[in-house]
Amino acid sequence: MSSRIRQSGNVLIVVVVLLLLASVMTLFALNVGLFEQRSSGNDLRSKLVTEVAEAGLAEGMEYLRQNAGAIGTAGNWERCTDADTTFPCGAIVPNSNVQTTDAGGNVVTVNVARRSSMYYWRGGGFDFDGNGSVTGWETRMLPITPAVTTTGNGFVARYGVAPVLCRVAYKDDDAEPTVCTDDPADTSPTSILTFVSVGSLPDENARVTLTQTVGAFSILNNLPGKPPVVASGSVDVTGGLQIVTNPNAGGAGVPVSVWTRKDLTKTGTPNTCYFDEFTRFTKGSVTPTIEDGIVVCDDCQCDLAPDSSLSYDKSGNKQDEGIDILDIDGQIDGTVAGKGVNIDVVPSEFPCDLFEFVFGVKAWNDADGDFFCETKLLTQYKNPNTGVLTTMGVDEAFLFKNALRVIPSAETTAANLLNASQVATSAYLSSAASGLVWCQTGCDIGSNQQVGTPSRPVLLVIDGAARIQGRVFGLILLRSKAGALTITPASGYVMSATEVQNGGNATLDMNAGATVYGSVVVQGQIDKANGTAAIVYNADVLINLTNDPANQRFSGVPGGWSDERISY
Repeated sequence: MSSRIRQSGNVLIVVVVLLLLASVMTLFALNVGLFEQRSSGNDLRSKLVTEVAEAGLAEGMEYLRQNAGAIGTAGNWERCTDADTTFPCGAIVPNSNVQTTDAGGNVVTVNVARRSSMYYWRGGGFDFDGNGSVTGWETRMLPITPAVTTTGNGFVARYGVAPVLCRVAYKDDDAEPTVCTDDPADTSPTSILTFVSVGSLPDENARVTLTQTVGAFSILNNLPGKPPVVASGSVDVTGGLQIVTNPNAGGAGVPVSVWTRKDLTKTGTPNTCYFDEFTRFTKGSVTPTIEDGIVVCDDCQCDLAPDSSLSYDKSGNKQDEGIDILDIDGQIDGTVAGKGVNIDVVPSEFPCDLFEFVFGVKAWNDADGDFFCETKLLTQYKNPNTGVLTTMGVDEAFLFKNALRVIPSAETTAANLLNASQVATSAYLSSAASGLVWCQTGCDIGSNQQVGTPSRPVLLVIDGAARIQGRVFGLILLRSKAGALTITPASGYVMSATEVQNGGNATLDMNAGATVYGSVVVQGQIDKANGTAAIVYNADVLINLTNDPANQRFSGVPGGWSDERISY
């Protein structure tokens, strides 16, 4: 009897112990679950607030892309100091070591100031905390309206973003380090922007700072280094056309006025000369004027004195080409009588694709190895209105994407490929026009018409043929189309034998009174340039065109994204 009682007591003890163990294990499991739930919640908040800050980076970059002029407006920026660690200057390392070469050619390491050579935004702020006023660090934020106000399961979201600007200095040598400058004369077309974005979920006590560095670059390809006239077909110069040379297009001190892969034919009394001879030694009582700080003179002419004109200082059909005319004359040693001093242009030295020559984007291909690009390259362009991908030429896709204004042909209108802000009419071709303008139809410039200004010049891309009788500041590119079509069909396009012979299907005519300050590039022929027309190379105009913020684009810098650089 007593043995059974002891056995029953042992069972009770075992059951109680097991219950205690089960309770402990249950409590432990609950604690682990609660910890995991908290971890998951924290991870969710971290991801959400990071996405909010990412939205700030994206919107900040888009704001400056759409307001590109703000980058070059001095009043929008104020210099950081080396000791400034406040928002957003503190995201920049104050100093850095760069390698360069000394006077003896030795590689040396130099410590240079970084933060104090850069600028923070002061062009209008944003009420980040939502208290109804813009104060303190908020004055350094871009004046954007956040596209995201809630996220996740309705969490309130806020973000603010501010850029830090580096105006990149010109380099004398590619091996030199990239440095920022505050000297306008030393400022290149390239800028580097570091965007600092703060994302917040205020009700969840979550906050993060992200930084991303991007480069702002020009879509144009070294325009100041180009000759005033470049044509892939023949050039017919008649009457009294005046061409002011680029004095350094062929290298330091080597002038080039006309560069063509065909022949330049001349009748009448055209001339080429330096700008000084054009403005100071002009015939008659013509007086140059200054517009936007740039010397202009529509009626000036080159001096006919042999020591002033570079080419064509004699009337009639005698060619007498000087060193500034690069064409094909049948010369192999530069000694053909009456033809000048230049040997023929070597086919491989002339740009195969003049669209690439202007924009740095290859749009035509040389399929037969004759050093002339006759075959259109194709790509797909996403229709901004429908999202549908359309196959077309690389040049057309580039222009649809980058043109500030487009004067559309019926073909483009029917395809509905333009943003509403891009659409313009021929009336836009006025002094108000600037940036990249693509004219597909109705592109003649009348005798009393001015396009662009010296300080806000235009890059005017004209499809096919055009006649210029007015005044243009900037660069004109006459673009070869796909035959008669504005948009290259999906099947592609190869130039006909006649088009290859002509260097393309674009043609330019210039008549009396026409004056272009900048340069002209023709994917085809200059059919006729006569009367008292002038093409005046002007480096300042082309520099203004290259530096125009409307022609600037952003590109990410490798290693430029960070969530660890700094926290605000």
